[in-house]
Amino acid sequence: MTALDDVYQDQLLAYAGEIARNTRLADADTSAKVVSRSCGSEVTVDLTLRDGVITDYGQEVEACALGSASASIFGHVIIGKTVDEVRRVRDQMRAMLKKGGPPPEGDWSEFRLLEPARAFGNRHQSILLPFNATIRAAEKLAGSA
Repeated sequence: MTALDDVYQDQLLAYAGEIARNTRLADADTSAKVVSRSCGSEVTVDLTLRDGVITDYGQEVEACALGSASASIFGHVIIGKTVDEVRRVRDQMRAMLKKGGPPPEGDWSEFRLLEPARAFGNRHQSILLPFNATIRAAEKLAGSA
């Protein structure tokens, strides 16, 4: 198997083909769009937050297979999480991709499927899009308070 075969496995492609929460929220508290400079992938997220907890989430994803899979996994687990947890897991993902760190655990463990993408630095930004868009949306809301 090649590195490409390791990355584009069936389970990951299934996530990419059925993106969770891939619809915008009409009544979101905040929104943000983030674009990957390296490949042009983009994710727009809408958040509803209550006491620092994400209670509703929607997204619009125009991304490569890796960015789409990441957004889908993210959409499956995001409800009930805090923005601080999203930051922590984003940092774990960055370490996994760039420094060979371990993948996230617990509710976030499906992100292990993206571990073989370490070899493709030009896709790291795309994988991190849902994290970065969520953090940016939350920061926008905090800045307006």
